[in-house]
Amino acid sequence: MRYLLLTILVTAQLPPTAALRARDTTHTSIDYRLTAEAAAGSGSHTAFLLTANRHHALATRPNTASLRAALSISHRLSRLWKLEAMADVMAGLHADHQAYLQQCYARLSWRDAFHLEAGSRETDHPLRHPQLSTGAFTNGTNAKPIPQIRLGTNGFWTVPYTRGWLQIDFDFGYGKYMDSGYREDVFREFSANRKYAKGILYHQKHLYFRTNPEKHFFLTAGIDHAVQFGGTGYEYTESNTLVEKKKRENLRAFWEVILPLGDSQYFDNDAMEDWVFGNHIGSMTIQLGWNINNLHQLQAYADNPFEDGSGMRKGNGWDGLYGLQYTNKTKGPQLLRGAVIEYLQTTNQSGPLHWDRGDYPEPIRSQITDLVTGNDEYYNHGFYDSYAHYGMTLGNPLITSPIYNEDGSSGFRDNRVKAWSAAVNGEISSRWAYLVKTVYREGWGTYYSPIYPKHHSLDALLETVYRHGPWLLSATYAFDRGNTVGNCSSFHLKIGYHGRIL
Repeated sequence: MRYLLLTILVTAQLPPTAALRARDTTHTSIDYRLTAEAAAGSGSHTAFLLTANRHHALATRPNTASLRAALSISHRLSRLWKLEAMADVMAGLHADHQAYLQQCYARLSWRDAFHLEAGSRETDHPLRHPQLSTGAFTNGTNAKPIPQIRLGTNGFWTVPYTRGWLQIDFDFGYGKYMDSGYREDVFREFSANRKYAKGILYHQKHLYFRTNPEKHFFLTAGIDHAVQFGGTGYEYTESNTLVEKKKRENLRAFWEVILPLGDSQYFDNDAMEDWVFGNHIGSMTIQLGWNINNLHQLQAYADNPFEDGSGMRKGNGWDGLYGLQYTNKTKGPQLLRGAVIEYLQTTNQSGPLHWDRGDYPEPIRSQITDLVTGNDEYYNHGFYDSYAHYGMTLGNPLITSPIYNEDGSSGFRDNRVKAWSAAVNGEISSRWAYLVKTVYREGWGTYYSPIYPKHHSLDALLETVYRHGPWLLSATYAFDRGNTVGNCSSFHLKIGYHGRIL
């Protein structure tokens, strides 16, 4: 303690540059962030664009408020190794969660290029713009983070001996859903639900290749993949008996979900599951970039979703996310910093029918001669029910999350959608910034349960942000018009402060 006090006193007497050097020799920094926000308005929900792609940090319920405190520590172990940790807690009023540990993780980095991490952390998608895009189809930013053990790169890493021409970005992890209690409560509270699963395990990975982004033209391509597996399922039979079915969680199960391998005991374990082990969801990406000059960049991209082989073979027609992104890299305030235009379509799903002999035991299997592989049912599953965490989709939020279902259904009721979106952001001055987003979407329900007439909505958001030193203040107005989530209008205020302890 005496040594620490002496260090503080000596450092305080040094000139700024010397003090900075003295502080750096400790190789440790401790930072904190405090945030308070509130949303109020009309309608049965907080306006959609206020809650979308925010890791479920703001409640979907109307007239809500929250307090948030985060403490982060970074310690440089050596020139090659760095250790980081964070604890981030939230408390809400009229919120989806009254109190929640939003982030808690430890992260070990090597050469600031690779990491090994354990815990839950909010991460942005490596390709989609965190503010302007509608979100990724597979591993998006819409739901609360799932605790994982993960290994990957810290952004794109340049592959040695390629003369800077090839970069990769990869992430590989296993985790566990934390919403077992939520799923059970929703199942028991609402008669619309006939099944639920708890104790679900999670596997995710992505691998992207990119040519040198400093060249005039560059190309990015890769795959994003996620799997639900393990856990225990509960389902009412026709005689209204609740039946329990548990899935494998051994080392073999962890291996089998890496690729969509067949489940040889599908009929023996009566799992009500496809012929592959686990619920696989993914997307394949191709993205072309053009550096118009050193300051302005355009990128065009297409993400193809898949839930089985038919989607990977592009049997799902024009389903996908298509976008055009502009980035202004000029230093200093820029009235137009970025712009994104996107089109999302998920209406095809490889067709309305699915008739595969592999889904039936003998003697039915040998009697089926036709093959129709369709009705991919994006984000829904026969055993795990829904690809959601605490009712919020882990993918693109324009496929309406189950938390919005008025009857409490835990599945996705509207996964056949078309949507058009546009968003821009920029800086008015060194302290003032803005964000404008708008989305128009139409939904036809699902193939099993179509919606007529179709759902539609127009969602819009206008945000102004003021930054001064450690302070951040933002004011936002957003509204929804239509029958997707209802007519909602919300005013949102946020104040934040960040500081350093060490």
